[in-house]
Amino acid sequence: MVPPLVETSGTQLKYLSKKDVEKCVENGQMLIIYDKKVYKLNKWIKYHPGGDLAIMHMIGKDATDEINAFHPDYVTKKKIHSFYIGEYSENASHRSLKFENGLSLAEEQLISNSYKRLESKIKELGLYDCNYWYYALEVFRYILLITSVWLLIIYGTHLFHYLLSAFLLGVFWHQLAFTAHDAGHSGITHNLVVDYLIGIFIADFCGGLSIGWWKKNHYVHHIVTNHPEHDPDIQHLPFFAITTKLFNNIYSTFYKRTLEFDVFARIFISYQHYLYYLVMCFGRFNLYALSVGFLFNEKNVAFRNLEKGGMVFFWCWYIYMLSYLPSLPIIISYILISHMVTMPLHVQITLSHFGMSTEELGPIESFPRKMLRTTMDVDCPWWMDWFHGGLQYQAIHHLFPRIPRHNLRTCQPLVKEFCKEVGLKYHLYGFIKGNGIVLGVLRDVSNQLKLLGEVAKSHADRHFPEVSSAPRNIQSEKNKD
Repeated sequence: MVPPLVETSGTQLKYLSKKDVEKCVENGQMLIIYDKKVYKLNKWIKYHPGGDLAIMHMIGKDATDEINAFHPDYVTKKKIHSFYIGEYSENASHRSLKFENGLSLAEEQLISNSYKRLESKIKELGLYDCNYWYYALEVFRYILLITSVWLLIIYGTHLFHYLLSAFLLGVFWHQLAFTAHDAGHSGITHNLVVDYLIGIFIADFCGGLSIGWWKKNHYVHHIVTNHPEHDPDIQHLPFFAITTKLFNNIYSTFYKRTLEFDVFARIFISYQHYLYYLVMCFGRFNLYALSVGFLFNEKNVAFRNLEKGGMVFFWCWYIYMLSYLPSLPIIISYILISHMVTMPLHVQITLSHFGMSTEELGPIESFPRKMLRTTMDVDCPWWMDWFHGGLQYQAIHHLFPRIPRHNLRTCQPLVKEFCKEVGLKYHLYGFIKGNGIVLGVLRDVSNQLKLLGEVAKSHADRHFPEVSSAPRNIQSEKNKD
């Protein structure tokens, strides 16, 4: 019998076991466990700033580490308690069990406890605090770039001036994405509304992309990193497949449709390791389409009209800028160059995950283990941080998504020490080697597809020889005639 979910009164506490929680979830109640307490989120889920899917993937599970990682203190200390329904009673004998994947609850809990100590240490060191001088320098760089873009367009007299303007505009968008990323994680002012508005100005007004779409996409990606059925950041059919699981027409819980492995996918995937950089040159065009689809089709969007207005503003100033160009070939060249220059950003985003594990180790896997298993960091000297935007430390960012980018490098020694303590591998590779790993994965999947095709053809030849020989027999009949 499912226990009634009533509010606690006085000092009397209500306890729910693992089975109680499972039964309640089966009956449509959206329960999560946080810090050994159970919370019911049915009324709140549609208002969640990170979208409903980010919560849906944690229903019935212990979400303590995930909630701490993504939310400021006022959420965990005040807001969440309005959804409290009881205490979580865990079976001690269940903690010692070993599962098929080799993990145990006791071991994962030790990792989680060590992770919490690391988080406390990072907070004590002030690494969650934002250095606004860093952003002042970024803003100065952005103003210098966009001013140069306009001056070259308005006063330019030679083809070189226009092409240089296109290049600098691409650099502007490339760099601007890093600050939009921080705003999306509420990592600038740590105020949800203020950072959301900053993100809208940067992403929608300056870049033509929806920050709301990004937040929904990115938060799900952080929760279910590299899961073939759930993570939209690895669902790129027909262009890319980083696991053979995508050959099976799997259903995407993010896009709410089946990812068809059709004839176009077979062609592209067969050559994906050759086409990787070429496709990445046009990645921004896909983001425009996803942003527009989100703003018109998504049910609950904060600041929907403001985002729509921002995107209209973007296309107005961009088209007006193009009107200064003297000929159609130059306009086309300007559009292509300004968009293709952002290619390194798309490479960097995929670089951190395409070469990593896509296995699913089950609900007992701890948050730190999952993040370190599915994410790699890119090693580079400090003077290259501006180029990578600080997001070359994706593993560290996935462990602590609200830490400002300019503090991630300082966190690296602490994360290395944590990994050594709990026995987890910290994947750190140079940019060139990281690219090699990704291309190797793409090539391996491509080879698997070709091998499956050869096996299928061999099977058909062996069991249906009359079909395989049909063209030859037809030609023989023609010769007889």
